[in-house]
Amino acid sequence: MGLGYRRWVSANLLREEPGPVLSESILQRIWFEQLVRNPLAAVTGEAIRLHHPGIWNHRPGPDFLRASFSGADGRIFTGDVEIHRHSSDWHAHRHSGNAAYGNVVLHAFWQANPMFSPEPPWEVRQVALEHQLSAPLTELISLFRSSPAEIQTGEKPGRCHPVLLALSPDKLGEFLEEAGWHRLRQRRALARARVVSFGLEQAVWVGLAEGLGFSENREPFAALARAVPVRNLLEIPDPIERAAILYGTAGLLPDPTRTKVSDGALPLLRRLWRLWWTKREDWRPYILPAGIWRLGGTRPNNSPFRRLAALVKISYQYDWQRLMETVRNGDADCFLRIFGSLSDEFWDRHAGWDGRILSSSSKLVGTDRAVALLFQVLAPLTELTEGELGARMENWPAGGDAGLLRSASVRLLGVPFPPPDVRTHLAREGLLQIYKDFCRAKPCSGCSMVEFLENR
Repeated sequence: MGLGYRRWVSANLLREEPGPVLSESILQRIWFEQLVRNPLAAVTGEAIRLHHPGIWNHRPGPDFLRASFSGADGRIFTGDVEIHRHSSDWHAHRHSGNAAYGNVVLHAFWQANPMFSPEPPWEVRQVALEHQLSAPLTELISLFRSSPAEIQTGEKPGRCHPVLLALSPDKLGEFLEEAGWHRLRQRRALARARVVSFGLEQAVWVGLAEGLGFSENREPFAALARAVPVRNLLEIPDPIERAAILYGTAGLLPDPTRTKVSDGALPLLRRLWRLWWTKREDWRPYILPAGIWRLGGTRPNNSPFRRLAALVKISYQYDWQRLMETVRNGDADCFLRIFGSLSDEFWDRHAGWDGRILSSSSKLVGTDRAVALLFQVLAPLTELTEGELGARMENWPAGGDAGLLRSASVRLLGVPFPPPDVRTHLAREGLLQIYKDFCRAKPCSGCSMVEFLENR
């Protein structure tokens, strides 16, 4: 019998030793593909059963978010996972004391250093992977099967995706829109509570700020909107003064005499700083704490500096009155025109004070974000009845496919974009709601979605 292909490949193509080919990205890929023994043995000897490896995070912060595993006593733990080549890399990379890593529950690495002691910050379990792979390292590299969409979104299809895709387009659309209505009713309940607490105008202001903050800076933007109520800004006709107050209270206005900024930004920054200097004492109790903003890992177009410029523009009395009228009337077309017209001579071309210039002039609020704000601001706060709003939403644009929507689509439908038959605005929101309620709340193996769909 001739030489078997597998033996020939192993002898001729898989000669590399782990050292030269091993990198953190390879280890992350192995973890994402779940090509490790399960249960894993922690360095303390505890058996850890991995339920979900987490969502692969390609931005600053832990490598995997919202992983889940059970410890020796059967308790399920949920949190982030950090992957390294060596046990000492946790301290070498200065993760200790970094708030971004405060939710890490598992530290996995290839090898422990000779003087390793399992004593980090240390509810964090530690796992050495060197002898716990499901096959030799060089073979595993050749067995990677994740699609580009799965790698980009950090997600893999879940157990329920064949059942969902087996539904007819009408039934799938109906199911997703039902979840979309659930999501919208939750938002409307929160909006009504905010209106009772601090009035319609301020409720719109806070909702708008949250929506402009995306997931990365949602909380800082909401905190800023509460610290600087819109009514205070509406009394200020000068946009430079409004900008000085917003950027200064946000803690995003550097002192040009102490901080190096680009030559192009310096004239504007000096004007803002001169005004802020005269107002700072009045706003000092409301200035946001240092370090609250997430400035790394966001696309330049989505920079919080640019989103703040949008708040400066929309808080002009005339534009704000138009916005409030569109919200009350549920006028989506006018709402989108307002945000499409927001412009700033400096921030249309820049992403920060450091001189980062965008490749081309860009709207302060892009079309996809403006469409998302329809569901986050207009739909929850409009005075339309639910029936009237539902009829209007049938004609709303569906929006883009970025970010969390792609993750939800890969996990639930096995594809990077929702199928054309269910790409309505409400269906997309329903997809996000199911992802939040099921995929982000519990491990796939313990999820009841499949049973729910089969019994539906």
